[in-house]
Amino acid sequence: MPSADTYTSLLLVSVAGRPLDAQVAARLEHGRVTDAANLPDSFELEFSDTTGDVITKSGFSIGAAVKVSVSENGPGAPIVLLDGEVTALDREAIGGALRTRVRGLDRSHRLFRGRRVRAFVDSTISDVVQKVAQTANLRTGTIASQSQVFEKLTQDNVSDWVFLKRLADLSGATFSVTDGVLNFGPPTDATDAPSGSAGARSDPVVIEHGLNTLYLHATVTSSEQVPEVEVRGWDVSAKKAVISTAPAKTRSAELPSTDPAKIAGTFSSPHYVSSVGDGVPKTQEALAKATAERIAGGFAEVEALLLGNAHIRSGTAVSLKGFGEPFDGRYSVTETIHDFSSDVGYTTKAIVSNASDRSLYGIASGADAVTGGRLMSGVLSGLVTALGDAEHEGLIHLKFPTLADDYESSWARTVQPGAGKDRGAAVMPEVGDEVLVAFEGGSLDRPYVLGGLYNGEDRPKGGWGETVESGNPVRRSFTSRTGMIVELAEKSGEECLRVSTNDGSQQVKLLQTGGKGIEIISEGPVQVTAKTDATVTADSGKILLSGDNVEISAKTKLKLSGGSEVAVDGVSIKLAASNAAEVTGATLSLKAQATAELAGNAMTTITGGMVKIN
Repeated sequence: MPSADTYTSLLLVSVAGRPLDAQVAARLEHGRVTDAANLPDSFELEFSDTTGDVITKSGFSIGAAVKVSVSENGPGAPIVLLDGEVTALDREAIGGALRTRVRGLDRSHRLFRGRRVRAFVDSTISDVVQKVAQTANLRTGTIASQSQVFEKLTQDNVSDWVFLKRLADLSGATFSVTDGVLNFGPPTDATDAPSGSAGARSDPVVIEHGLNTLYLHATVTSSEQVPEVEVRGWDVSAKKAVISTAPAKTRSAELPSTDPAKIAGTFSSPHYVSSVGDGVPKTQEALAKATAERIAGGFAEVEALLLGNAHIRSGTAVSLKGFGEPFDGRYSVTETIHDFSSDVGYTTKAIVSNASDRSLYGIASGADAVTGGRLMSGVLSGLVTALGDAEHEGLIHLKFPTLADDYESSWARTVQPGAGKDRGAAVMPEVGDEVLVAFEGGSLDRPYVLGGLYNGEDRPKGGWGETVESGNPVRRSFTSRTGMIVELAEKSGEECLRVSTNDGSQQVKLLQTGGKGIEIISEGPVQVTAKTDATVTADSGKILLSGDNVEISAKTKLKLSGGSEVAVDGVSIKLAASNAAEVTGATLSLKAQATAELAGNAMTTITGGMVKIN
């Protein structure tokens, strides 16, 4: 194994642009640099510090710039493994001896700090990545162009890093920050590795049995493998499902004798269905491919401990040679650990695990820190800011005071009881109303309004005292903005259904108890119209029509009849006919309390079996 002198000449450390002090460098006993996909690169330097002055002599401090490089045997400049900054300083006393540990990350760790709530409107993913880098004071390198324009992409109270990770997962990309430069694009294709004829002696990215390998564990597995991925979403406008599919395929490994689809077919595996699609075909197609890549990439994994090799980094395409089928092939490395030890020397651990995070940083941070976990789990209280125009009928905009003051949501659909074609309720909230909001697939960009909420400022008409008594609801009602009301009163002895205008001057009341009557009250005219028959019946009791003037008219015939008696009474009674008038009866009696007059303008005839006058 390499001696300590050889080791210290391999590992080069500079602080704030200056090489590490020679006396401090001599005390360096262990160094480690970890480089993982979709995570900040990290370093750890451990010193024997008997005098406790390593930190002061070296210039290490929180935020100090540190560059860790490897100077390999042979010509060529040192290879930079990491350019970052100090994030932690440790001091240990073990058995009376002091040890100092310096830990740090590349500058992308700043993307983990703090959380933001903001929306990117009518933007591509590449547009958003550029803006995130700009606000984080990062330069951009290679940003893969994206053509799909999203109506809205929301950073929903997560760190910039988690947001970038979500964008990467959505588009099947990876990202990293090197020397303060953000790169965002598709992962390295395993087919970029050397062909099978190349060997480790001629190519540093070939991992060959018996030459540069200290330990290797390779796996080919059928676990979770499927022949196809299906992403399903819902097209609201067309009222139909949108289905996008992608075959099992991965960039992370290429093995001559097998592949994910072949392995999945061995067990006749069903396809994998995801229901988080947004109903936009292009978006779902990209998501289906990214999901297929993630699942299929797990079919082949490698963990290899190598003689130190600074040419193998996360994202490097490597070849395995001499390990036999089905393991020999080409792989894309997802993580490396470059370890420098005065006892062992310089070794490199190369890991191929697709999107899995096996780093100490990932384990310590937890899966949610890396992937964001679930998005918006649960519900939020929101305030209505706008109702949809002609292009967005039935939709509303919202803001969420618990998230941010300046964020406005995407158009939200509203839940309506009994909604269907030409039926159901159509009750829209108003600007300023508080509502309860859920999120489809956990995405803040896909809100649904479940209903309105009362609060300390907005209470039901009449207050809660008229609604609940002694722990029991005694009134249920629906009231419009102008005060019109439909009320179901259920207080004992007063049960009724009432429909009323705002001040009660027009109302209809159906009494459920007592006389079980119906009351119609109006301060204006009341009109009842029927195109055919109209019948008013009282099985027992009477029908009473009263008013200053009562007029009954018929276009053709008017008939008044009584089962026993018809009485017409008034101060004066006038019966007139423009043509003939006839009064008949079994007996006929015309009487006057004072005078009586029978006259005709022409002739008057009185006839009878007997006529008696006076």
